[in-house]
Amino acid sequence: MNKLEIQSKIYHFDNDDNLYFVTVILVDEEPIADFSYYATSLTELKKSIEQKGNYFILTCWCGIPDCAGIDQGIQVIHYQNAVKWTIHQPKPNRTFIFPANDYKIIITEAIEQIKLDIANLWFTQVEEKNSKLEIVPRWEDDKALIKLLNINQFLP
Repeated sequence: MNKLEIQSKIYHFDNDDNLYFVTVILVDEEPIADFSYYATSLTELKKSIEQKGNYFILTCWCGIPDCAGIDQGIQVIHYQNAVKWTIHQPKPNRTFIFPANDYKIIITEAIEQIKLDIANLWFTQVEEKNSKLEIVPRWEDDKALIKLLNINQFLP
């Protein structure tokens, strides 16, 4: 079985002052995509805990999967003891199998940690560097993500 990890990462580019908060998915300690280009939809990831389906867990930084060339979500299938991901986009095609009893715990704990990470960054690095913190994918219009992360206090 594969090992699933979810981490937050800050990107900063020389051509702007913004800090970009990106959620990175690692399988067996390797990122499943180039997260300087692709983003993780926490809303879709959370939905994948409960039932099988195709989920746009990977998306563009703007939040629209098509923008990043993704028109096929990650196929998630729940078995008694395992959760299987089949990824067709971005290439290459891959299949990962995670222990079912760990899957929900890892995702739920990661979302809680991300809440703490965002709050910490908001009140430390943003003020120190006079930067704008942008949560990737674009979150301002994503009501489900705002509710999931409880980030109403960060809205202008």
